[in-house]
Amino acid sequence: MSLSIRFSELSKQFGETIALWRVSEQLHPGDRVSILGHNGAGKSTLLHILATLSRPSSGDISFSLDGETCDNPKKLRNHLTFLSHEPMLYPDLTAMENLRFINRLYQRNLSDAQLGELLERVGMADFAERLFRTCSRGMQQRLSLARALLPQPKLLLLDEPFSGLDRGGVERMKHLFSNTEMSWILVTHHLRLGYELANRFWILHRGRMLHSLHKRDLSYEAYLRFCEGSSMEEGA
Repeated sequence: MSLSIRFSELSKQFGETIALWRVSEQLHPGDRVSILGHNGAGKSTLLHILATLSRPSSGDISFSLDGETCDNPKKLRNHLTFLSHEPMLYPDLTAMENLRFINRLYQRNLSDAQLGELLERVGMADFAERLFRTCSRGMQQRLSLARALLPQPKLLLLDEPFSGLDRGGVERMKHLFSNTEMSWILVTHHLRLGYELANRFWILHRGRMLHSLHKRDLSYEAYLRFCEGSSMEEGA
């Protein structure tokens, strides 16, 4: 099953603050998007709207599953998952117990052996029985990635997923993101990772979509120059 998104003229206000202003774009199956912009540009706000965790103040957004429009948030959440730098797991459950709970929640019916394979993929196989609250920050982030992957989503929404990871954790996560058929949208301050992993780039500036670029049209050197120029324009 494929998932695509089209949004038009999305705006979001918090009181008098405009977080997004008339943002329009499309996400196609196979897209791997890095969202770039200064702090407060609207990156996380857009990500939360696309994850159906927040409603836009105005504008239209439509989701399609295999070409058919889907406006059921519960059904959509079976096909997209959100991973942030804030853990969303139970502190007094072990790593394996957390995955068992998510397994039941999404009715995936995976065996403990399959859950163990998932822990292996994220480098947590040796810590299956460790309480989540006793795990290091990096281990918690690895387990959060396992939680996000468990439902086998068509789209991952990633808000600073490399936060707290050591070099080994970053490399493992890079490998997973590079070797998946899933689409994903990434918010990260790591410019090199954002370039290496993505095939498209959305550049936000003060809540507006400044540019939408394809990787084939942008070398890494040009990408860095562009980012530096964008930062200068923004006064960052």
